[in-house]
Amino acid sequence: MKFFYTKLLKHLEKGASSSVGARKVSKIVGKIAKNSQKWHGTLVIAPGVAGLIIGIRLLGFIQPLELAALDIRFRLRPAEPVDKRFVIIGIEESDITRFQQWPFSDKDLARLINKIKEQQPRIIGLDLYRNLPVEPGHAELLEVYKTTPNLYGIQKIVENGFNSKIGPPPILGEKGQTGSNDVTVDIDGVVRRGVLFPEPGNPLPSLGLVTAGTYLEKEGIKPEAAPDGSIKFKNTVFRPFEASDGSYINADAGGYQIILNYRGQAKSFNYVSLIDVLEGRIPNDLMRDRIVLIGAKAASLNDAFYTPYSRGFSSTPERTPGVEIQATLASQVLSSVLDGRPSIYVWHDSLEHLWIFVWGLLIATLGWKWRNITALHYLLRMLTLLLLSTVSVGIISYVSFLFGWWIPVLSPVLALIASTTGISSYVYISRLRELNSELEKTVKNLEDAMDELQQSQIQLIQSEKMSTLGQLVAGVAHEINNPVGFISGNLKCLEGYVQDLVNHIQLYHQHFPEPGEEIEEDAETIDIEYVLEDMPKMVASMHVGVTRIKEISISLRTFSRSDTASKVAYNIHEGIDSTILILKHRLKANSVRPDIQIIKEYGKLPMVNCYPGQLNQVIMNLIANAIDALDDSNEGKTFTEIENNPNKIIITTEVVTTVVTTVVTTQAIIKIKDNGRGMSDEVKQKVFEHLFTTKGVGKGTGLGLSISRQIVEETHGGKLSCASEPGNGAEFRIEIPIS
Repeated sequence: MKFFYTKLLKHLEKGASSSVGARKVSKIVGKIAKNSQKWHGTLVIAPGVAGLIIGIRLLGFIQPLELAALDIRFRLRPAEPVDKRFVIIGIEESDITRFQQWPFSDKDLARLINKIKEQQPRIIGLDLYRNLPVEPGHAELLEVYKTTPNLYGIQKIVENGFNSKIGPPPILGEKGQTGSNDVTVDIDGVVRRGVLFPEPGNPLPSLGLVTAGTYLEKEGIKPEAAPDGSIKFKNTVFRPFEASDGSYINADAGGYQIILNYRGQAKSFNYVSLIDVLEGRIPNDLMRDRIVLIGAKAASLNDAFYTPYSRGFSSTPERTPGVEIQATLASQVLSSVLDGRPSIYVWHDSLEHLWIFVWGLLIATLGWKWRNITALHYLLRMLTLLLLSTVSVGIISYVSFLFGWWIPVLSPVLALIASTTGISSYVYISRLRELNSELEKTVKNLEDAMDELQQSQIQLIQSEKMSTLGQLVAGVAHEINNPVGFISGNLKCLEGYVQDLVNHIQLYHQHFPEPGEEIEEDAETIDIEYVLEDMPKMVASMHVGVTRIKEISISLRTFSRSDTASKVAYNIHEGIDSTILILKHRLKANSVRPDIQIIKEYGKLPMVNCYPGQLNQVIMNLIANAIDALDDSNEGKTFTEIENNPNKIIITTEVVTTVVTTVVTTQAIIKIKDNGRGMSDEVKQKVFEHLFTTKGVGKGTGLGLSISRQIVEETHGGKLSCASEPGNGAEFRIEIPIS
């Protein structure tokens, strides 16, 4: 950002006509840069949140919530008075029962229309499909069609996968006295839009529009075309619904539609039953100069739809008859033109997006401004601001709706929540960065001292641990040695005694071949011949075991030699042998692999001045790591595959003499090589680092090789290095100076 402003400053300075102009430009750019740096949290969060919410909105995910919020505003709005210009004759279940058929006959329909005509209505709308004759009385009904110029029938012209086209009533269709009763249903099954013209380019209007237009024509008001092509009655323009109006996203905007402004829930118009009209049980002037609509109301006829009022807060959803949908559309046109009642208006998409951005900006600005107060107060302020802002959005949207404006509610509320979360997180992250920066400065000042202390501590702990362990092992070995020596000495005597006893019994058997029945039975019971044969073998086996214990004891004492204050002469081969003996249990074959072969290629090493305990620790670490590496390389291999290419650890020792500028240096070299997988260059570079390990959790600490290098290089003045390639195993090389 600083680079951008610097570049802009240079560009503006070039275009300035004088040095004074350049200074003014520089000052302005400097202020912009300063303010952008000061409010960078707001500049990051507000556009980001607005873009996110608008993106989600354009994908249609918020549309169902916004439509539900629109329905709630309809239900919360005060109920409007009944439009007395309309009378609806609803065909109820009792009417169908009375006629004993559906549809009822043309004769009964003709009688109904004649009854209505007696009251001199302004318009009669027949919201029933009568494209086919229903005898008796079809000729009589046709005569009524001919003699009733203010009668309008219906037809269905929009065809879809559920419904097909239905023609108009005869004669009415020829006279042009029909309208469409097609409706548009939203994806949630609710009718929120009214259809003025069902199909583009088709002049056939809907029943609601044709009845309203005829009514207005008798008032001397004719439809006109507005400059933008919209329908205009007098000073009222009905702009067509577009696919993204309000909170709709890619809605079906076919034909010419408007958003319905319902007067209230179902039965918001004057209803009378068909039987009451036929039997004259209505006032004589009920229909005079009014629009009379005839339509189905009975639930069995399934001509009803869900509206914003259907799903109440606690009531069971109630559907509105289709004839009332047409009445609502006609009433909306008439009340807008004659009474000044507002329709439902929407903002342009850009204004709706700005509305969302402003609320997100409000939260982001105040949230960033308050960033330096304590965390608890900041949280309380932000929650209070979020609550007040949400309530404000609700109140503004509701009041606007009372004046006919449908503005988004859920989108700005989501922007408020997202902006609150975003700016709060950004503030806390900024605080953490500041604290982290201060902490890094403090830590940097302590790093060198800490490293030295850590290395000294590790060395001290390891030295103390090895010293303690060495004393313990040496003590155990010493304690084992005494009873083992006692057992070994007595075994020699026991071997002679056993042999004497065997010889004596055999001699006795020669001279007394028949010792008696009781002795023979006892000899057979104890299997005297097997005992005499096996007893010397048992003594020999015990002798082998004692010898093995003596060897282990010697190896333990050799490995655990306590280090003195100064170096002592030491036979490195003995240390290697004792280490191998201690690790022999890990070298033996198991269920998944055969023995790991130890190949010794010892050279002629002299006695080396060193710290034996520490050097043994290094050798132990390297051989143990080699065993681990071989076990890892065996994963995925069968026993036979491993047996064909056996695991090997090759231990080589030699003396190397080098001459550098007349200075002769003699070193003892110990090389420990395995034929495992080897290491990559990345691992090889880190292998001696403190706490670095390639082993799984609980299998390695990352200290062994780090301490080993420290012992070899710092304590003994030598060198510990590693050579390895993937697939060719690894070789560790110890170089110890021979003084």
